[in-house]
Amino acid sequence: MIPRTRLVIIVVLVAAILIVGGVAFIWFSLTRPGPPPGPNPAVTLSPVQTGLNWPVALAFASDGRVFYAERNTGAIRIIENGSVLPTPFFTLSNTATAGERGLLGLALDPGFPANPWVYAYQTYNDAANASTYNRIVRIQASGDTGGSLSVILQMPPLSSATNHNGGVIAFGPDGKLWAVVGENADPNLSQDHMSLLGKVLRMNSDGSAAAGNPFYGSLSWENRVYTYGHRNMFGLTWHPVTGRAYVTENGPNCNDEVNLLTAGSNYGWGPSATCPSPPSPQSTNQDGPSPVMPIAWWTPTIAPTNAAFYTGSLLPQSRNDLIFGAYNDHRLRELKLTSSGTAVVNNTVLLTAPDPILDVEMGPDGFLWVTTPTTIYRLVAVPTIMSTGAMSVIAGLFAIALPMGEIADARHGGGASFATGSRGPSRKP
Repeated sequence: MIPRTRLVIIVVLVAAILIVGGVAFIWFSLTRPGPPPGPNPAVTLSPVQTGLNWPVALAFASDGRVFYAERNTGAIRIIENGSVLPTPFFTLSNTATAGERGLLGLALDPGFPANPWVYAYQTYNDAANASTYNRIVRIQASGDTGGSLSVILQMPPLSSATNHNGGVIAFGPDGKLWAVVGENADPNLSQDHMSLLGKVLRMNSDGSAAAGNPFYGSLSWENRVYTYGHRNMFGLTWHPVTGRAYVTENGPNCNDEVNLLTAGSNYGWGPSATCPSPPSPQSTNQDGPSPVMPIAWWTPTIAPTNAAFYTGSLLPQSRNDLIFGAYNDHRLRELKLTSSGTAVVNNTVLLTAPDPILDVEMGPDGFLWVTTPTTIYRLVAVPTIMSTGAMSVIAGLFAIALPMGEIADARHGGGASFATGSRGPSRKP
């Protein structure tokens, strides 16, 4: 028989060899050269702030502060060091909130805070003149407090229709201020060359028309117009490689859209629109000269909201993909585009949020940020237990494979139609 002491020594040596071998295998598995990154991890929404009042738009300052706009109160608030400051940065008085009206858009000057300007898109109740209209204002910041306000663009008076206001504003990679404006439920205005409504606008930071606009200097066009023939847009973003602009657009009872913008182009919305069964993009984009068709469209409608191109590291296979939210079915969708950005390769549902999605933004922290009527979230990986790949070395470490969501193949040339299964909750009209 083997003496007890010698047996203990042998057992300890064997255990040590196994542990050293296991650690060496893990090190080799993690450091050896290999193929490109594998599938994206499963993702979830991690709350940043809860119990909020319609945080419809986010804006990130270079000093780490996060500004957000409350649609129904007219307040612009700041998140600093993980907490919402108790006093609003600024509250825009006389904010009209019926229907889709309200404080709708928010942007910071590209040089903020050195250039201390905060921009907002507001539906304003001008009681003194018995009028209601959308306007873009800029507010001078002093620390965490807003000071003087100036109106840089006042739009025409609104009709009794309280929908189709648009409202997203953002500075593009060209340093210009862009705004998406709905047609106030009047399709004729989308094709009206002198109207600001139903258009994508491109401006200088003081609200004046930007040189280089397609109709700049024309006496028969509103000079701020970049594209026209739009119905009602809730998303605006730029491709990180090509720099080209994209919008999400709400259709009537069919054909919600993603559109790639080309300066001076007509996107076809107007009084001739119909929703036959089955609908085609031509049915809702047939007015005006040479209508441009969307690169993707959805029937039944999903009510797409704001959008961002993904540039973080969490989802390596989603680099430079277009991600946008939806009001109807609460889904966060990802569109993988061709290298030119002119067509959709496939459509992925990343997740379904607990409530309608209002805003989607790529944060400077490398995370995708998402808002709903009560909560601001960041997109994070679902916690998993690390695996060494081909085999588990340490007991209790399991490889977990989770589905990435529903994927609809969309190789249909320049555009793609996606069926959504069900309408979900009542949509933005």
